[in-house]
Amino acid sequence: MKIGIISNSDLFIPLAGALVAQQQQVYLFFSRSPDAYINQKVEHYIKISKFSMVQEDDHSHNLYKWITDSKLDACFVLGYSKLIREDVLKRYGSQLFNVHFGLLPEFKGPTPVFWQLKQGIPKLGLSIHRLTSKFDDGSIVWHKEIDNQDYFNYKYVEQLFGNICIEGVFFLLSLMLQKLPVLEIQSKGGVPSYHSKPKMEDVLVHWNSMKAQEICSLVKACNPWNKGALTFYKGQEVKILDARVVINEDNDTAGTMVALGDMLKVKCCDGSNAVEINMLYFMDSYFPAYCLAELGFKIGHSFEDFSEIKIESIR
Repeated sequence: MKIGIISNSDLFIPLAGALVAQQQQVYLFFSRSPDAYINQKVEHYIKISKFSMVQEDDHSHNLYKWITDSKLDACFVLGYSKLIREDVLKRYGSQLFNVHFGLLPEFKGPTPVFWQLKQGIPKLGLSIHRLTSKFDDGSIVWHKEIDNQDYFNYKYVEQLFGNICIEGVFFLLSLMLQKLPVLEIQSKGGVPSYHSKPKMEDVLVHWNSMKAQEICSLVKACNPWNKGALTFYKGQEVKILDARVVINEDNDTAGTMVALGDMLKVKCCDGSNAVEINMLYFMDSYFPAYCLAELGFKIGHSFEDFSEIKIESIR
């Protein structure tokens, strides 16, 4: 079969490799990433894999010419920021699918992994759906859920989903080879919701209102792309790279540092719960907890809630 992949990241690589291993003809349309490293990685991969790649330039019609000229049996989108034109969808719609790293319709939008992790849902999901003239709105033809593990973070889940989606793509291709219909799968009845890219407000720790588990979920969602969840100490940015829920019986206020040694323990607003932290990003450097005393962190001091920070103190 002739299989197309449209992507703007390196997340397509496991799928492309699996297709090539099964002796499928793979055609890649690549929209360059803002991340130069990703572009270099993709270019190197294409050189060693030796399959066809077209790079998008400033002329948007290139995608449509590529779809037409390639005469594909099926095409899968793994990250692309533009809607496909409706006339192209009408002509090739039965062959075009989007791989979305989120449950649908609850997690529409460009960063579903972030929002699933931040909300701390027990199961994370990915979906494959037909392309339509609206983002993440087509009928779902395959989906899968996995348990949300404590060790997950944003990048790890993206890489994991990049491998798991292979199962869904091969399932759809097997239906096509057998000339069987690709049927719509009914969602579980979740409320449709669109989530935009995270803003500063979305990555902030609010010590006075966020429970310990919510803070841990936020840390997972912000690692490594934001270097952790954002808080402030003496008006300076601090980012938490790792956190887990522990017990603290003292009646300290939320955000107070109650223990400092091999680990930093910070009181949370929910009863006896605290978070235990072993790594921070501070002053453009990564510091383990056992170094923090030398940097001025002290038991009894507090991280500031964002609502307590003056605007001029935020970099």
